[in-house]
Amino acid sequence: MIQYRNVAISPHERDMILAALRLYQQVHDQTDGDLPDDIVDIATDSESHEAIDLEAIDDLCERINV
Repeated sequence: MIQYRNVAISPHERDMILAALRLYQQVHDQTDGDLPDDIVDIATDSESHEAIDLEAIDDLCERINV
């Protein structure tokens, strides 16, 4: 089951999250998905789930960028 959380973030924090997500997409494209292990661990919660795909990251960015 997916759990949702509401987290209060400032506009500055939102912008940093968006920048990090876009950087993740860019590096993923440039390396053909060969991302650093520490980044993969964060994206997958140490492999407890799969990382979301690039299209889902686009959708997430759209939802965050309000």
